[in-house]
Amino acid sequence: MAGLVFRRLLTSTTNVQFLGRFQKHLVNTAPKEHVVKELVRPVGLPDAPTSNTKYKEGNSVRELFDEAKTTQRTRELEMQFSKGGLYDVHTFRKTGGKMFLSPPSFWRQDKALYFPHMRGRSLVNNQDQDLENTLRGKLSLVRIFTSAAGDTLGKSYFKGDDGVDYLQQESLLNTDGEGVETQIVEINFTENKLKALFARLALGQVRSIVPEERHSRYFLADRNQLPFGIREELHINNLYTSYILLVDPELKIRWMGCGGADKKDFNLLWRCVRGLQKELGTPTAPS
Repeated sequence: MAGLVFRRLLTSTTNVQFLGRFQKHLVNTAPKEHVVKELVRPVGLPDAPTSNTKYKEGNSVRELFDEAKTTQRTRELEMQFSKGGLYDVHTFRKTGGKMFLSPPSFWRQDKALYFPHMRGRSLVNNQDQDLENTLRGKLSLVRIFTSAAGDTLGKSYFKGDDGVDYLQQESLLNTDGEGVETQIVEINFTENKLKALFARLALGQVRSIVPEERHSRYFLADRNQLPFGIREELHINNLYTSYILLVDPELKIRWMGCGGADKKDFNLLWRCVRGLQKELGTPTAPS
């Protein structure tokens, strides 16, 4: 009799603990209002990208018995569920695509973190290739977008009030032919297989818009090759906005912007470009 009572009490206690944990997780998955903050710490990953880099999502069987790993994964899932559904649309409308404020200057090289490993297909051919091979050894203005709205917003960082459009006149980035080359790299993220198919069908139109000299540096890339947690670390999770990253020859992210650019944003980006060109010994782009 005593044993039966003990088992019932134990079962009851276990159920209460389970329901308590479940309720806590449920609360944590409730959508939270996005707060726009200035990027202070460098953005990126701790390890340099290589062709063998793989970003996993979820835990291995062994990690299921590691409390720290399972706690971390639980937090990732809570965040992922809290940002599901119409969260991206709501946040985009609320912020106008300005998910964060850019740092006032570029991050120091010894503090900066790495751009991730990604594979994509350029406008030149249908063969997947490692993007770090295109970035390595050059100062790169990387433009990332998933939607038509993001594409339009991102272009505003390249068009000055004086009529200069660096997307159409990239040669202006390297006027004296000396030093490390500065280039523009565009990454059109495809959200799923259906949208990837539509994107491939529209490649002819894209080729007619993008200058031929940049066809090898315009990529279609599967967005899901970067797990949710990695995209969160990189601050590139919203589907509808745009992201601009300055990546140095060592594949480190030195500055980052998002959304559309007003005059202040435009001047800040190009001040950072000129500053990095000076630091790296590259030619200076015209104002």
